[in-house]
Parts: sequence; structure tokens; C-alpha cells
Amino acid sequence: MQIATLIKPALAAMLLGAALHASAAAIATFDDLPNPPAINTGTGLQYTNFTNSLDYAGVTWDARFSVVGDAYRVGGPSGPTFGIAHSGHYFVTNQDGNSGLTITTDKVLTGAWFGRNQYYGYSEGGADQVTIVAVAGGTDLASIVFNLPDTHPGLPEPLSFIDTSSFASLSGITGYRIDRHELGTQSGHWVADDFQFAEVSNVPEPATWTMLAAGLGWLAWRRRRRA
Repeated sequence: MQIATLIKPALAAMLLGAALHASAAAIATFDDLPNPPAINTGTGLQYTNFTNSLDYAGVTWDARFSVVGDAYRVGGPSGPTFGIAHSGHYFVTNQDGNSGLTITTDKVLTGAWFGRNQYYGYSEGGADQVTIVAVAGGTDLASIVFNLPDTHPGLPEPLSFIDTSSFASLSGITGYRIDRHELGTQSGHWVADDFQFAEVSNVPEPATWTMLAAGLGWLAWRRRRRA
């Protein structure tokens, strides 16, 4: 008897639910911080709670992450907005345009939204590329390089999704590092939002996907018989 005929509908539904749960991510939106800055300003992430902690969304962030509201303008009230949030009204940037910001966690970073900011009216300012590196202690495990689009000269860019789900194949992750390429002579800022994290234990084993496929195959076979 084939495996597909052994899978009951309830089990197939359970496996499908488990797979969908595994693919769901906890998202760091920066819009549910206990003490966010005014929407037209920014501040260090550690000051957006009441204990000066760098822990947020179940991970530990570099002290150089700054939280910024999407109404913050550069160069005065008539200047352009500094950046665009992907969701809500807050995003993060690399304080002072620093490279090498770290995120400490054993969770899998499955993706995040990044874009160029508008740096005080200088089109050659900011960062034009970011590299997200998965690390195990002091060892680089894998990296993804992403060129930040520039389609709105003189304005901040809508954020683009960087898919880092391939990090799920790695073992021993202790965190991530965000490097950047500085454009021109101005500080190499970038803008980011909605970091997606998944528990390592939620990444399905190959056998789970095999069972799921068998269950779906059984359901399809039953439908054909009833047709």
C-alpha cells in the first residue's frame, strides 16, 4: 500500500498547519516599542523602552541601531523626509552611518526590508549596498549582498525586500552582521524595517515535507475519485 493512502485527512491538515506555522515569522516592526520617539524625530533603540535594554522582538540589537519616525525631515522642516517605513510609522537606521551593526540571536533571519535614505539633500550620500552576514561567534557562515535601488533622486527610496531564508540551511548561528558600502563622501546610512525571524525548531525537517506532500496527494486522489 502506498504511503499516500495511509495519510488521513486530519493528519494531512495537521501537517499543513504545522508547515504554515513554520513558515510564519516573528516580525520586528519597531511600531510596538514601549517608548518610541516622536514621529518627527529619532533616538537610539535602547532608549525606546524603560530599562535601556537592547532586547526587542526576542533578539539583541547593536547599540548603534536608531529608531526613526517617518515624519523626520533632514535639513529643516522644508527638507525631504529621512526615510520611508515599510509598515507603520517607524523604521531603523545605522547610527552615524556605521557599518558592521550586529544582531545577536540563534533565530533564523528569513528576510528584512532595506532602502536608501535621503541624506541632507546630497544624492551621493548614504549607502548603495548592504551585506547581511550570518555568523557563528567570530566566524562568517554565509552572506547575502543586496544593491539598494535608486529610482527617486533627491528623495528616500521605498524599501525593498531582502530574502535571507537561505540562512535556514545553516547550523550554529549566533547572530548577524550588517555591512554597508558608503556612497560618495557622506555617511553611509541605510533604512530598514520589518526584520523577520523564525525559530530554528520551526524550520521543517525534510521528513515533514515528505509527509505533507503525501497527505496532499491523498486528498487530491480522494477528490478525483469523488468527481
